[in-house]
Amino acid sequence: MASILIVDDHPIVRQGIRSMLEAELHNHHCREANDRRETLNALEEELPDVAIIDLLLRHDDGLALVKEINSRFRSSSDDRPQILMLTMQDESIYAERVLRAGANGFLAKDQAVSDLAVAVETVLGGEIYLNRALSARILGRLLKGKESSPGKTPILRKLSDRELHVFQLIGAGVGTKDAANSLGLSPKTIETYRENIKAKLNLANAGALKSAATRWVETGTVSAQNDDEP
Repeated sequence: MASILIVDDHPIVRQGIRSMLEAELHNHHCREANDRRETLNALEEELPDVAIIDLLLRHDDGLALVKEINSRFRSSSDDRPQILMLTMQDESIYAERVLRAGANGFLAKDQAVSDLAVAVETVLGGEIYLNRALSARILGRLLKGKESSPGKTPILRKLSDRELHVFQLIGAGVGTKDAANSLGLSPKTIETYRENIKAKLNLANAGALKSAATRWVETGTVSAQNDDEP
């Protein structure tokens, strides 16, 4: 019996995923975790065959969690759980990041229920899961050395992984001090990240940054435009 760990900070989402998998797959045992701490505790208690991790975990960063899991199990890769990232955010921004971090697949939350079961079975078989359209785009970039759709590069690609995480925290309403505590950094460092983000996204002020970050967290979209907020 294969074991699956579902990591999401929304109980109703975890229950939905669990119900989907139990309806589609047989001989699979599901457990749940709410955040980074619960995930790491669950890994210590019983190593799952697959971990399905949401990219945005309230104050935690799913991408950083993938890196941490891979770092912990680097010396025993045969025992490392296969990792499937699940998100509502723009796949064109995150897919390559999560694969570089060590995930085995990337699935958008708006894909069909049957796709989730296929994705789980794919990574259980030791293969990488990406939907067909996303695979084609990534392959196109690798072969051409550039975007397959010139002029449509998502602006958030300009941000580093850490800057993107800080951007997400801002959008979730996390203040500078709490963000610093969450990441183990100083408030001054967080302020530096905020300034870097504003510069890279061409945002004029803190209000524009907050508005853009909130839009990203709530809708998965963002644009490089200055809002008129103070």
